[in-house]
Amino acid sequence: MRENIHKSVPNQNFWMIELSKDPSTNGVVETQVYDAEAIMADIKNALVSRGSMTIRGLGRVFRAIDDNRNRQIDVTELMYGLKDFGVHLNQDQAKSLLARFDRDNSGSVSFDEFIRVLRGDLSPSRIGMIRQAYDKLDVNKDGSVTLDDVARLYDVSQNPDVISKKLTPEQAYK
Repeated sequence: MRENIHKSVPNQNFWMIELSKDPSTNGVVETQVYDAEAIMADIKNALVSRGSMTIRGLGRVFRAIDDNRNRQIDVTELMYGLKDFGVHLNQDQAKSLLARFDRDNSGSVSFDEFIRVLRGDLSPSRIGMIRQAYDKLDVNKDGSVTLDDVARLYDVSQNPDVISKKLTPEQAYK
């Protein structure tokens, strides 16, 4: 049982007993090979079923797993925290999964690493849309978007605050 002052932990032990189907194996039970990709699929399915795959939802999940509130998730926190989401891992599986998340090899997972792995990289079409928006904002094509670039594109005269307060465009930009 883990100690955690932030979470409600039931006052009972949970036991799992595995029985061998073949008595000649002397109690040796074959274990399923469970690689990081299969674990990731289970985690994503658990989070999707809870509606937690948004940025806000993933933030709540991260905070729920981060027992010591140091904004990093270690192997133990990952292993026990995922149990709360119905994903049961042994120590080796948790280490394998942590290695999948831990891009900077620090031995723990930051929120950025956590979200990048769960959400994945941007798709090419999403990158294309971002580039189109940036190119539209970069009016003078100097490689940076300044307030002047935005001011050239955005007509503040139609902004409800400008209309209701009868501000001049110059006043609206200040």
